Amino acid sequence: MPGGFLEAFDWHPEPELLGMRDAATSREALRAAGAATWDAALDYLYDHAFVRAMGAPIGYAELRAEYFGNTGGPGGAPVDPTPLASILDEFRERIAPHTVSAYHPRSFGYFTPPPLVSSVLGEMLAQVTQQGVDVWHAGPVGAFVEEEVVRWLCDLVGYGPSSFGLLTSGGVMANFIAMTLARDLHATRVLRLDRPPRGRALEGLRVYASDQAHFSIGRALDELGFPTETLVIVAADEEFRLRGAGVAAAVVRDRASGLTPIAIAAVAGTTNTGAVDAIGELADVAEREELWLHVDAAYGGATRLSPRDAGRVPALDRADSVTVDPHKWFFQAYDIGGLIVRRGGDLEAAFGGRRPEYYRGGDTPLAATDPHEDHDDDHDHGEPGHLNFWKLGFEGTRRWRALKLWLSWKHVGTAGFARLVEANLDLAAHLAARIAEDPAFEALPAIPPLSVVCFRHRPAGVVEGPELDAHQDRLQVALEASGDGWLTTTRLRGGTWLRAGIVNTQSTRADIDRLLDTLRDLATRG
Repeated sequence: MPGGFLEAFDWHPEPELLGMRDAATSREALRAAGAATWDAALDYLYDHAFVRAMGAPIGYAELRAEYFGNTGGPGGAPVDPTPLASILDEFRERIAPHTVSAYHPRSFGYFTPPPLVSSVLGEMLAQVTQQGVDVWHAGPVGAFVEEEVVRWLCDLVGYGPSSFGLLTSGGVMANFIAMTLARDLHATRVLRLDRPPRGRALEGLRVYASDQAHFSIGRALDELGFPTETLVIVAADEEFRLRGAGVAAAVVRDRASGLTPIAIAAVAGTTNTGAVDAIGELADVAEREELWLHVDAAYGGATRLSPRDAGRVPALDRADSVTVDPHKWFFQAYDIGGLIVRRGGDLEAAFGGRRPEYYRGGDTPLAATDPHEDHDDDHDHGEPGHLNFWKLGFEGTRRWRALKLWLSWKHVGTAGFARLVEANLDLAAHLAARIAEDPAFEALPAIPPLSVVCFRHRPAGVVEGPELDAHQDRLQVALEASGDGWLTTTRLRGGTWLRAGIVNTQSTRADIDRLLDTLRDLATRG
């Protein structure tokens, strides 16, 4: 270490945590800092996360006042440095008591699983190594790890060797990319254009989805410049599934009106109920009518990890693109989503057209070039074959999301993932069975398609309508305040229902039974 190096950081109470290049000076300090942080994490787990499903019972305004203090809002950034131990104490006091706990065994809220320890550790390693997985040269092995994980996801979907994909922040971005492919590639072919449609060329196009589709499909079409009427909502069936006949009828009607159908956006595991659209039927319609078929399997795609239950999510391989979110049912730490595409080259065809001058590895010669030269595809003299993910999607700078999934898949294996998913499916079936035994409860649907169970408590004498809806909301609030569990609510067929999204590795049948007992008790308290 250069003489006096650490003195450059002597303005800080812990200079060895900033100037780290000398192992003799900093390694033990770094180890102790890591141990202290891990201790704070374990304190959170055992003092809070396994004690309450939701943080201390406090309202929005009250928590805001408690967190921010007298100002009622954020103050200025800290000017002076603070020792790490003091900051960890502040985490323990100001933050840990007020978090939602994914780890609590009766936490069945949104699709937020307790992350596998291997995922947490993988995330830590990814942050320490600080690989930018955008241009290959900035994260060489990082690109290969993502390539490998994407290949595993392609195999899971059932795609062949020409498929590929990329990891995203989540399902919203994956669905956004899929709708971009439908616009820039498929609509271009359907309309026989020499460039992707923009502006008025998007008028008259139609995309079909059910009333249970994720909001991100409509948002993507809005942000991609499609008119509002582009998205055609086709009613789901009694089991909340989009069926082929309904879409086929809508296509016939729209073609007769001079409109141009281009895509179907199906769902394999809806957020509301876990319903799986009739993907095989929709694939038949897509093939017959020359439509792009996208399947949002952000949640349900993981079912294919299980030989026992893979049949619940069939025919994904017939789709043109599939969204899969490992931070849902692969039990990964936030964030990691993904889009898998049957024809892998579609991604670069849609996103690889613009070549920034600073992304030179694999795209432009390493030697100085004529600044007036137009570096389009015809002038791409760089070394071929570099895997540059910036050309495959919207993001430039990209986190190394793949490492935690790679480490987790190695740690538990496909067979281990299957066991975890199957256990959740069994818990959902147990919850539905217990509900069926008790006339005070009802579920919709009665048999859950995956691990989401929508149900409600029916007090004696209360019929359909606002009173019954308000009762479900009161139960949800009371359960949350108790800390003994966590459910969300949703709207189905005009009514309010409790929703249990079971993606929890820490839950048992006894927890399901206790949840219902708690709800019964809370219902009697009014």
